[in-house]
Amino acid sequence: MSSVEYDILENPEPSSHLWKQWKHLVDTEGWTSDDNSVTALTPSLDSTRSVWAVSKTPEKDFVGCVIWNQYDKICFLGFFLLAPEHRGKGVGSVIWDLAMARMPTDHVLGLRGVPSMVDKYRKKATPVVGATLENYKMKVAEYHASMEKLTGDNFKLVSHLTSSEWEQLVQYDADVNGRQRREFLELYYKLDCVFGIVLFDGHHKIIAHISAVNTSHKEENVFKVAPLYADSPSIAMSALRVFSGVMYELHPDADVIFHLLDIGSGPFLQSFFQSLEIIPAVSGVTLFSGDYPHKGDLSKVFIAHNNSCHYDY
Repeated sequence: MSSVEYDILENPEPSSHLWKQWKHLVDTEGWTSDDNSVTALTPSLDSTRSVWAVSKTPEKDFVGCVIWNQYDKICFLGFFLLAPEHRGKGVGSVIWDLAMARMPTDHVLGLRGVPSMVDKYRKKATPVVGATLENYKMKVAEYHASMEKLTGDNFKLVSHLTSSEWEQLVQYDADVNGRQRREFLELYYKLDCVFGIVLFDGHHKIIAHISAVNTSHKEENVFKVAPLYADSPSIAMSALRVFSGVMYELHPDADVIFHLLDIGSGPFLQSFFQSLEIIPAVSGVTLFSGDYPHKGDLSKVFIAHNNSCHYDY
């Protein structure tokens, strides 16, 4: 094992060049569940904590990092990442141990491990196994075509909501996942890479919310669809149909990816996409250091938001 010289840095300023180097590596790794809203918001959120290994040079360049968000009695670890040339040299163990020492002992540690790392993470700090995250990828044109025979509903772009409709969306989100995420949603929907819609019933009550965001390198033209919260399977399908039209109008040549958990109403959509003969890939397995019970109404979770900046499911 060749040695690497490095310094330790904690919680760099959002303007630090390290965040740009980190984002580039995240995109290059192809972790599509860690979408561009995550990499845009993580550096500046009050809940973000991080430990970094940086080069022993004037530039202090990226060697590795552990990044988590701390709230609601959970430390959700979104990123444990090393530059390829520094892997297998013991750096990861050092920054991992430092990160573990910084986390409050009364918080549960949560993360999503890629399949090859699950056994290692379970032995390290997160023995409790949660949901598995699968992804289904298709062309936006194929997505739109698969939805054409379904009926739609009254809908509105989130960017066009009135103040009272926005308040209704914030409350709908809180009712579904059992967490107050107003500040996060406000930041999320200010990003240029994010767009979404809500569906209303005949009484102008929100019955579904769905959004999409760029993921990976922008030139790859891939969008992650999440979340999809809906009052019923039929309403979820209506939301998917309406949203397919919005996506086809805005990004007809893009790819779209759905990351589905095998909890709540996720299996309903897994069955639907499998009926389209889309072969899923496993994105990760949810792991915890201890018991962290689900909150809210799982039956309305068809696609979890799956955003490490503010964990929902």
